Amino acid sequence: MSDFALRMGIFFTLLTVFVLWQWRGGRSALPRWQQRWRHNFGLLAVDSIVVRMIQPLILLAIASLGNHPLPLENWLNDTGAFIASLVLLDFTIYWQHRLFHRIPLFWRLHRVHHSDPELDVSSAIRFHPVEILLSLLIKGSVIWLFGISPLAVLTFDILLNGCALFNHTNARLPQRLERLVRRILVTPDMHRIHHSRVDSEAHSNFGFCLSIWDRLFQSYTATANHGDAGLNIGLPGTQTYAPESFKALLLMPLKSSFGRITQRPSDTPD
Repeated sequence: MSDFALRMGIFFTLLTVFVLWQWRGGRSALPRWQQRWRHNFGLLAVDSIVVRMIQPLILLAIASLGNHPLPLENWLNDTGAFIASLVLLDFTIYWQHRLFHRIPLFWRLHRVHHSDPELDVSSAIRFHPVEILLSLLIKGSVIWLFGISPLAVLTFDILLNGCALFNHTNARLPQRLERLVRRILVTPDMHRIHHSRVDSEAHSNFGFCLSIWDRLFQSYTATANHGDAGLNIGLPGTQTYAPESFKALLLMPLKSSFGRITQRPSDTPD
């Protein structure tokens, strides 16, 4: 079985688990779920095709660079290097996410993800294909620089997909369990704040797996300004905007008028 087939098999297994969880314990109504799921799974299909076509070229380019400058196995034993690799890749994704909110050109791509007017497990796959390619380049560069093993890369991809599906799920943990899990992992309650239309909330809680990065780098928001009931999901800096067609979703990065970008902006959307 190829790595791609293994990743997709585990991905769809986890997707089924989290769909069942949000179906049994959904936290909010999802009146637009049918249109959204067509859009989100359409993006997944396009992204998968693009990755299958482009990833070998990216890996070939990385391989042609030769030896790794900072191989982790020179510093640690195999187990230590494996664990350090997972932490390093999660750290990379955190900062990549912050950059995609901070740099205007990157934000044009990433706002496709934030334009989802509702939040559920399908939101985890709502990414523009160009953002997927840029993410591959960033992650590939770190893999080459530190000599991260193929096993660690595969394991991290599976963990990242699982964490993304988990923290986008339209469900909530019991409060006691929420407080416990959030000390280590990004939970649905924590990540839901990141999908607020309020700028200061949307530009916080950037972590995908480990919650420590947001606490460490002062981007953590514990609760929404108006509580969970008052949290308005969607593109920050807008009141009601959401793409109405799959074509509009793909062309969204070419538009310049949707969604503000700033580091710690005002609390009131336009």
